[in-house]
Amino acid sequence: LGQWANRLDAPIIAVHVVAGLSENTKEESPGERALKNVVAQLKKTNPRVESLLLFANDLVDGIFQAAIEHDATMIVLGLSRQGMLERLIEGNIQRAILNKSRLPILALPPDWNGII
Repeated sequence: LGQWANRLDAPIIAVHVVAGLSENTKEESPGERALKNVVAQLKKTNPRVESLLLFANDLVDGIFQAAIEHDATMIVLGLSRQGMLERLIEGNIQRAILNKSRLPILALPPDWNGII
């Protein structure tokens, strides 16, 4: 992904949205760790990577607000292996993003490790 963005001369903003309006704990969440890992991997091939940790009551709106504020031209969405019960309880964030987006979306399966 980093090399692809380089070929397009495009920066990358890696975003993770945490449910809630403010940070409740000083412990690093699994999402924050994942964001740091994604940014570290992307920086190996593209130095123009920034990370953005957001807190929002509505995760989908938080992602779209970040896209608007940063003039995004595409959303790259990492899919999860959420089970049926989890989707019923938490909602299907990925599907909501796919349904609501007015930007192109590149959706990556959870175990994908290819080259674009």
